[in-house]
Amino acid sequence: MENPRILVPTDMSDLSLMAFESANYLADVLDGSILPLYVYQPESESGSFPLHPKPVRQVKELEKELEAKVLHYADEGNLEPVVVRKGKPWKIIVEESQDADIVVMSSHGRSGFSRLFLGSVTERVVRFSNAPVLLVEKESKIKPLSDILLTTDFSDNSLESFDYARALVKKTYAHIHLVHLVNLSQFSKISSFEDQVEALQERLDTWVDEHLEDIRDKVTAEALPVKSSIHEAIVRLTQQKKYNLVIMSTLGHTGLNYLRLGSTAANVLRLVKTAVLSINPKMDDPIGKEHGEL
Repeated sequence: MENPRILVPTDMSDLSLMAFESANYLADVLDGSILPLYVYQPESESGSFPLHPKPVRQVKELEKELEAKVLHYADEGNLEPVVVRKGKPWKIIVEESQDADIVVMSSHGRSGFSRLFLGSVTERVVRFSNAPVLLVEKESKIKPLSDILLTTDFSDNSLESFDYARALVKKTYAHIHLVHLVNLSQFSKISSFEDQVEALQERLDTWVDEHLEDIRDKVTAEALPVKSSIHEAIVRLTQQKKYNLVIMSTLGHTGLNYLRLGSTAANVLRLVKTAVLSINPKMDDPIGKEHGEL
C-alpha cells in the first residue's frame, strides 16, 4: 500500500465517477496514483457495464471526455493518463488489475444497480480481481478516515486483510475495531458458550499482539456473540457506529474457492452502506469459460 496504483473503472455516469473521490483521498494519504479506465464493447453485445455511449465516437474522443469528467472529482497531480479499451468490461478490468494495487469502483452505474443487486460486472471484478477491491456508493464517505471495522475468522485468508488495515492506520491515524463474531447457535449450554467466548477473546488479543503490534494503541479487539447470521451482525455494527470502512477477506474457513464469494462477504457487500474493501486470495489459474465467462 505504499505509493499504490489505484485503478478506477467507470462508465462515465455521475454515480460511477463518484468512486474517484475515494480514490483521490487514498492517493493523497498514501502518495499513490490513479488510473482511470473506461471499457466499451460492440453494440451487438449488450448487458455490459460500462456501456458504449455512441458507436461513432473514436477512442481519442472518449479519452478526452473521460479526462474532463475525472478532473471534476480528482486532482490532476494524482492522475495517470486515462485508458480506454474495447472488450468485455469485467475481463478488461481484471486484466488491468494485474498492474494495480487496489481497485476502487462504485456499485452504481448506468445499469442503476444498487448494492442490494450487484451488477454482474461488479461481482465478477470482486471475485476475480488481482488486487483488493474497494466498493463505494453514494452514501460511502471514507474521507477523513477515522474508524475501520476489520473482521477475522482466524483463517490465513482473513489475516491478509490486516496488512491493508495497518497501512491505512499508519497514514491516517484511524482506529481499528477488530471483531470475531461467534454465533450462539453453535452452543447447547450457556456456560460452554461463555467459556468459549472468553477463550476466543484471549486468542483475538494474541492475534493483535502478533500481527498488529506496531499499531496496538489504535486497535480495539472484541469477540462478540451474535444470535443472527454473521453478515447480519456486521451490518448491524455498521448501523450502530458510523464506520468509514469495512475491511474483510472474501474467503475464510468455509473452504470455498475463488469461483464463489463466501456467503458472508457477498451479503456484506450487498447490504452495508459503508465502503467495503474486500481482499481476495491471489488466483493461480487463468480465467476462461470454466470460470463463468459469458
